[in-house]
Amino acid sequence: MEKLAASGAQLRFCYEAGPCGYGLHRHLVEMGHDCIVVAPALVPVKAERQGEDRRAALMLAKLHRAGELTTVWVPDGAHEAMRDLMRARAVAMRVTGQIADLLPQ
Repeated sequence: MEKLAASGAQLRFCYEAGPCGYGLHRHLVEMGHDCIVVAPALVPVKAERQGEDRRAALMLAKLHRAGELTTVWVPDGAHEAMRDLMRARAVAMRVTGQIADLLPQ
């Protein structure tokens, strides 16, 4: 990234939303680069079988350049932490309920 930016080229990044969160987006934006996060279900795909990561990355780059990707809202760090906490609480409540069902009455 530093090598490409050193030549004065404007770098634009995109990646599919996933379980890794939005830290990469925030990092790239803080460095002054353009970055979008796209909805995986809304990425146009050809009828052919999805292949390796390199081919998928090239397809994403072409779609990004053509403006054909649907972006998702990127929460700030505090909002993302709150969502993680709410998910963890829901899991804890579900597990607690399952344990209570196993205990003798």
